[in-house]
Amino acid sequence: MKGLITALTFLAFFSSHAQLPILTNDDFSSNPNGWWTGNGENYSMKIENGKYVITTTEKDHGRYITITPHFDKKKDFSLEATFRQQSGSVNNGFGILWGDDGDGKYQEFLATTNGYYKIKSPETDSKINKWVGYKYVNPMGQVNVLRVEQRKSKCYFYINDKQVEVIDALPTYGSRIGLITYTDMILEIDNVKFRHDVKINLPLTLTKGFIKENLGAQINTAYDDLSPIVSADGRTIFYGIEYAPENTGGKEDGEDVWMTTTTDGKTWSKKTNMGSPVNDASVNNLAAVSADNNMLLFCRNEGFQLRRRTQSGWSEPEFLNVKFNNEADHMEGNMSADGKAILFTSKLKEDLFYKEGGDIRDIYVTVQDNNGKWSDVINLGKQINTEGDEISPFLAADGRTLYFATNSRPGYGSYDVFMSKRIGDGWTNWTEPVNLGPEINGTHFDAYYTLPASADYAYMVSNVNSFGKTDIIRVKLPEAIKPEPVVMLLGRTLNAKTKIPVSADILFEDLLEHKEVGEAISDPKTGSYRITLAHGKNYGIRAVAEGFLSVNENLELMSITKYAEIEKDLFLVPIEVGETMQLNNVFFEQGKPILKSQSFPELDRLVEIMVENPSIKIELGGHTDNVGNKDALLKLSQDRVLAVKAYLEKKGIKKDRVEGKGYGYTQSIAPNTNEADRQRNRRVEFKITKK
Repeated sequence: MKGLITALTFLAFFSSHAQLPILTNDDFSSNPNGWWTGNGENYSMKIENGKYVITTTEKDHGRYITITPHFDKKKDFSLEATFRQQSGSVNNGFGILWGDDGDGKYQEFLATTNGYYKIKSPETDSKINKWVGYKYVNPMGQVNVLRVEQRKSKCYFYINDKQVEVIDALPTYGSRIGLITYTDMILEIDNVKFRHDVKINLPLTLTKGFIKENLGAQINTAYDDLSPIVSADGRTIFYGIEYAPENTGGKEDGEDVWMTTTTDGKTWSKKTNMGSPVNDASVNNLAAVSADNNMLLFCRNEGFQLRRRTQSGWSEPEFLNVKFNNEADHMEGNMSADGKAILFTSKLKEDLFYKEGGDIRDIYVTVQDNNGKWSDVINLGKQINTEGDEISPFLAADGRTLYFATNSRPGYGSYDVFMSKRIGDGWTNWTEPVNLGPEINGTHFDAYYTLPASADYAYMVSNVNSFGKTDIIRVKLPEAIKPEPVVMLLGRTLNAKTKIPVSADILFEDLLEHKEVGEAISDPKTGSYRITLAHGKNYGIRAVAEGFLSVNENLELMSITKYAEIEKDLFLVPIEVGETMQLNNVFFEQGKPILKSQSFPELDRLVEIMVENPSIKIELGGHTDNVGNKDALLKLSQDRVLAVKAYLEKKGIKKDRVEGKGYGYTQSIAPNTNEADRQRNRRVEFKITKK
């Protein structure tokens, strides 16, 4: 009876262990986990007829191959594979390996088709590191299934589902698992399964069937292609290539910045080196490109450098006033779409789990105030940062959705990509990060995840089916892992009188909260600009340039539910007598001459203009649509002008500098035949009467 109870207890335990989450389940119908394929002097590795085939041709010289799933040294696991030796020597073994640190230390479970097995380890124990005869190892040409399980500080070893050994758990030196042969043979491998006692936090809806699209030989090389940065409009990719002969400093050049463009989103141009002054013979670590494509941000160990687009190329780099002392060999950064925040990885004394040595990094942010000063660095907190390494942060265009990679959260590979949402306006309160799932994260290194404003595709790097080392790939995204929708506003900054491009700063503000929420610059040569605006706000947008008055535009995005692009040129009125400018963001209560609070930012800027130009005098003009009594409309327009005049005087503008007149509907600028045009006619303007 006692024996029966023991057997039932074991079976129950084994059954529950078999239900551990499967991180790797390779039947080799394809190669999603990136098992190496290729040829060498005495070996080849290929996937053929649904099997992974290792061929070695030299006696007593084999090969081993590894992948890198997520591996928590403190947790239980199970690793198994099916082997069929087709030919070759029968007395020197093949099998599975685990806990590989990449420097030659790992554990092995081996078998030979002449009837032996071995547990091979750098550790010493009377039960391991020797061949043991076992009659149930199948001979040449037949299948053998090897499995090792770690459960509660013990290791259990199985051949063809029969337990052959139990020993104390062996050390896990690293996170690599793999396959190994020790002599000449043709070995077919199938059904590699790695189970692990980890709970992976996944999106509520997990889409399957992703296609990882390699961007092709026009972009990717035989070298490491890495750190893609896709422009907000999705038409340009900036990326690094390491140690390529075509780099500025040749093969010894650690990294140059290259770029490629597309017009249709499908075909990419042949890569172009960005050249001097962006690249030199050292490592050129481009961290981010502003949403307007007119600023480049570079990471330096001592801080950040910014280059601005000029008429002839790029400006000399300027250091931002952000001070820190990075102790890691590598760091990455990302600029928010509004240009007001820089997220970056670094090893600082402020790290949550700081330890001397190594490259374990946290994610930080520095935020710019309205005076252009950058804040002290802020650690994003324990909801994002762990005891492990966090890398490649990317804040989506909505300003709230963060994507980053880490090696310290349950996942599928050595580094997986995660997503979290910012809660509130601060930088230390985030939702629990979710793993983007096995369709994006494989049993290898996944990072450098970036999106255009449309969030239709994600761009990242991969070494699976690559042209050389790592390649740039993209994946079409499902809704479950997309950020909130935004609007791309694009156009040109133009002289309102001549329509000639003007180099200008573009500022946008939240009209309800009366605060600036972002900035950009236009191309000095063409005047072109692009900015991204998050939904749920009412924005005021204007271009600013010396010697001009800004025509302020209004954009209401409270009801946006999907990505959209809006073209709108921004006009600048030269400060000249007789020039008229419309105050687009002045709002009144319905049918009343009472200013709404959303009007104050616009009127405050008019105050600034008059303070900065103390000799200017203006005439205000009030206008209505034609709906209602003519006399009543005339009076309403006059009263609204008086309300604006009173506001300016309250802010310190002398009475004799502001005149005003109401015109009713007598000077319409559009037909009064629909609501949109009637709204255009309901306006306040000012004209410069003296300069």
